[in-house]
Amino acid sequence: MLDFLQKYRLRLSIILIVGFLLVLLFSQIDRSRSDNWYSSFVQVVSYPFLTTYKFFENRVISVWTHYLWLIDVQSENTLLKTRVRMLEAENAENREMRIHYRRLIGLMEFDRRDRNKKRFASVIVEIDRPFSRLLVIDKGSKHGIKPNFAVVSPEGIVGKIQSVTPFQSVVQLITDSHSQFPVLVQQSRTKAMVFGSQDGALQLKYIPRRLELKENDMVVTSGLAGIYPKGMAVGKVHSIQKKSFELFQRIILTPSANLDKIEEVAVIVKNVGSIHQPLFTDGVD
Repeated sequence: MLDFLQKYRLRLSIILIVGFLLVLLFSQIDRSRSDNWYSSFVQVVSYPFLTTYKFFENRVISVWTHYLWLIDVQSENTLLKTRVRMLEAENAENREMRIHYRRLIGLMEFDRRDRNKKRFASVIVEIDRPFSRLLVIDKGSKHGIKPNFAVVSPEGIVGKIQSVTPFQSVVQLITDSHSQFPVLVQQSRTKAMVFGSQDGALQLKYIPRRLELKENDMVVTSGLAGIYPKGMAVGKVHSIQKKSFELFQRIILTPSANLDKIEEVAVIVKNVGSIHQPLFTDGVD
């Protein structure tokens, strides 16, 4: 018997402990939860394990949920950025169309109120050099354009045709250093000459010192050169310089046409107010 107990003492000890626990468990079944010390003991012992398990479970679920959420957000963010770029491009295109539409409306209104026969053209090249300011337009001799034809815009005089090819023409701007033509000061009817310059300024010369001009006085074409129709806007007086030892004043004009932002022009192919067309020479206007 002693040998049997020694040989199976571990198994017998486990059986006794389990039996003892079962007896304790059965003895606590009929008691209320508040008097059930066994249940309280189990809760106390298992609490750290349960809270640790719950903590890691919540963390894992939270990380996994945020990971999936971030994937969805990133995908949605990419789609939104693509959509925004598309809308920005579409908005830019619509804005450009509106601007172009307003320019065309302005040209149509200009064509309606101005009786001269015109050929409209788009600017395709700008040439700005120290001694020349030129534009290249997409109309040429095939469209009835010839040298020295006036080039205008709804705002005023732009320049004249310098040279022509079948499908393109070169326009010499009024601010070109080689440009000059007769004009009138609209308020006083004073005759003068307008000159371009190397720095792109528009100058009014040969105005006697005794004649009084004011800033913002309008200067218009005189029609005497046979190129520009009479009465078209050239520019406004910007500044007046008088020196005691000079006979004439030096006057700087602001061109009526914004020559730095021209995209479309009108070439006057027939001046209804003149009985003759321009003299097609390379001489002074």
